Amino acid sequence: MAFPFVFHLFSTILWSRRYKHKEIKSSCNHDYKAGLSYYGDKAKPKAFAARFASPDRSEVLSVVIRPSNQLKINFLEAKDITDLGTLKEAAKIFVPGGANLYTARTIKVKEDESLRTYYFYEFGVDAQHVALVAAVNSGKAYIAGAAAPQTKWEDDGIKLRSAAISLSII
Repeated sequence: MAFPFVFHLFSTILWSRRYKHKEIKSSCNHDYKAGLSYYGDKAKPKAFAARFASPDRSEVLSVVIRPSNQLKINFLEAKDITDLGTLKEAAKIFVPGGANLYTARTIKVKEDESLRTYYFYEFGVDAQHVALVAAVNSGKAYIAGAAAPQTKWEDDGIKLRSAAISLSII
């Protein structure tokens, strides 16, 4: 499927564990075969370009950058989000199957001499409420997503939605 990054937007990863009020760094596993490849070792790509979370990690704002050809197989480099399809067609890429789609809209912003198009989706998955904005520039897809449990969305949804919509590609 093309949308596994959506789940990265609102899942949390703890890089350390707490033990008796002390923070203990996770132990590092050594790879003794590292460096033996003929092609060299590649660095693991970062999952997020930016990520912000509430203190209890229930509310999350993430920005993900991916090559657009990872989202939709295409021989040409996508220059705009409309190259991935219409708002409805692109929903298959950005909204997970089985999600409740609450709203979807196209946002056009004037930049210099042209218009940049952003796609906005708001949907629910399980007990999570997600607001997602996506845009494409020079073959890269920029996705900003804000997520929170449905119970907290009623209090903080306007702020989270505004944070996701604030995505701007320069």
